[in-house]
Amino acid sequence: MRVHRRIIGAIRPTASESIPVERVRRVERLVANGDASVFIDGEHAMEPNDRSHLRTNRRALLRAGAGVAAVGAFGSLTRASTLATQTAPQFGSPEYEAALKITDGIRGVFQSPALDALSPAGDNLNHLLLVQIKNWLNSFQFAYEEAPEGLHTLAATYAAANLLTYGDAVWEKYKLGEKYEITDPMTGAPTIRNLFWSSRFGPDAPKDITAKDNYYQDTGIEVLQERGTIFLSCNNSLNGQAAAAVADGRAPAGMEAADVATDIAANLVPGAVLVPAVVGEVSRAQTAGYSLVFIPKFSL
Repeated sequence: MRVHRRIIGAIRPTASESIPVERVRRVERLVANGDASVFIDGEHAMEPNDRSHLRTNRRALLRAGAGVAAVGAFGSLTRASTLATQTAPQFGSPEYEAALKITDGIRGVFQSPALDALSPAGDNLNHLLLVQIKNWLNSFQFAYEEAPEGLHTLAATYAAANLLTYGDAVWEKYKLGEKYEITDPMTGAPTIRNLFWSSRFGPDAPKDITAKDNYYQDTGIEVLQERGTIFLSCNNSLNGQAAAAVADGRAPAGMEAADVATDIAANLVPGAVLVPAVVGEVSRAQTAGYSLVFIPKFSL
């Protein structure tokens, strides 16, 4: 089973072997650059030129947290199969599964991988994904006069855009503002908070579409959630970013990639739903009747 973009070679030790340190370091460097991928044979990583036992095993991949591509987590591991023994993250939610069963109303899934589509929004930042969800909801509610309860939206972020679903503690601890060169408008320094989360106009914003700074123009994630949007967070992307945080020294000393991934998953923004792979969830949503709105990589 191919995971990520190309094969850079992985490690398939026997029960008595240790992983050579130089190979671990090589894999970690490549993972940090986003180039790593592996083959899975049962629960073991294997060399690309050793396909004699290759078989696709989706269950083994999911038990590894759908993040086997983040092989920088090997660190002190002596067997690749150890990955399969880690506690699997909790995926999905009852609300999300219920949303996939909806058969009426108008449904849209908004997909974005990029952080490039940013613009200032007072003391926060806007992302084109958030702006488009707001525009979609307002168009159907006010121009097409659809009842708001009949509008169903999913936000599907992955790659760099997955950062939209990480809570303030993650942004601060793993220096995401510094890593991705995102400046906090309030401080002029790399942000240590999620600039996409909070309401732009506060809880007292007027619910009059003609008023200045009204509720319906608010692109904060928390407000879009109030309006029914479910935000999905990609576990594949999360694992890759966890490995990168260890590889470039942003993670606290002693933490391995698996530790960082567990920490990030436990500190998503309220209401965000962790899923194994957003690309798969987009297909699930389309099969369930959601139309795809892809957010391209360009600035507002």
